[in-house]
Amino acid sequence: MRHAIVLVNLGDFADPRLVVEIGSLAEASGWDGLFRWDRLALAWGPSADPLTALAAVAAARRSACCATSTT
Repeated sequence: MRHAIVLVNLGDFADPRLVVEIGSLAEASGWDGLFRWDRLALAWGPSADPLTALAAVAAARRSACCATSTT
């Protein structure tokens, strides 16, 4: 069985620097992947493009999977 973390694209998690940091910590802690919501925006707060954020995470990681999750 594999385990992944799911992060929203809203609020503080719209900052790709934070998402890269979380992705690196998750990989170092043994998590198998990082998923982001597939939605670009909702009615509240800042939001981030999930594919751009995942590309930044993938560039900083070595082995874990990055993908969007359908909500």
